[in-house]
Amino acid sequence: MSEGIVPLRRRGEERSALARVDAVAVEMLAGGRAVSLRVARAEVILADMRDQRDQLAVLLADLRGRELTGEVLIDEANASLITALDQGIVQIDLFVAQARTYADGAGQTR
Repeated sequence: MSEGIVPLRRRGEERSALARVDAVAVEMLAGGRAVSLRVARAEVILADMRDQRDQLAVLLADLRGRELTGEVLIDEANASLITALDQGIVQIDLFVAQARTYADGAGQTR
């Protein structure tokens, strides 16, 4: 029963990430694109994570495509960025897998 309740936000919280997730999820639910608010929220979060992963992949491709500059500090910074981007993508992939499991479970327990 409480699954259909959308929490009201205080002033200033309208711009929070949770408020945005709730707003999009409610639109999905109202438009019949989700079976429950819980599933809609999970789908919104999954989409956000996929978008962030895509952005990291674009940055990673750009960095990998660059030639060495000959400047040690710049080349070391680029190598560190490549490592961090790789780790970020792996982490997002893990989160997406966990969120997908949650979303699948949420759809079954409506």
